[in-house]
Amino acid sequence: MKNVFLLALVLILGCKKSEPTLTTEYAYFIFGSHYGECAGDCARIFKLENQQLFADDGLVYYTQNDIPFQTTSLSAEKVALAVALSEQVPAQLFDQPDGAIGCPDCRDQGGFLVEVKLSTGEVRRWNIDPDKEEYEAFCDAIRTAVNQM
Repeated sequence: MKNVFLLALVLILGCKKSEPTLTTEYAYFIFGSHYGECAGDCARIFKLENQQLFADDGLVYYTQNDIPFQTTSLSAEKVALAVALSEQVPAQLFDQPDGAIGCPDCRDQGGFLVEVKLSTGEVRRWNIDPDKEEYEAFCDAIRTAVNQM
C-alpha cells in the first residue's frame, strides 16, 4: 500500500504543464526585428515552418498587416539557428495578451516580432520592446539570430 501511495505522489508532483515548442505545438514560428526610422531594410522577419525557413520578401518597414515571405528556404544551418531560437521563447510570454509589450520602437530602439501558430490553430503575436527587462535576453537572442541570417 505504501508503494501505491508513493507512486501516486511521484506522479502528481512530477506532472507539470508543458509549454509550447516548435516540435510539439507550433505549426509555425515567426520572428524578427524592425526599426521605424532607418535607411534601407528596416524590417527583417523570418518564418520557420515545416523545418524550412523563409525570409521576408522585400519587406522594408513592418506594419501589422500580412508579411510576404519568399518561397525558397534558407540553408539548413540557418534553419537550425531558427529552431534553436524557437526553443528559447519565454514561457511567460504566453501569459501576455497579444500586441505590444512595452513601447516597441517608441524611441528608435526597435521592436522584436514573435508570432506562433499553435497546433490547435490559435495564433499568438507579440511586438516586444527590447527594453522590457523580462524579455531583454530573448530580444538579444532574436537580434543575434537575425544578424546571422
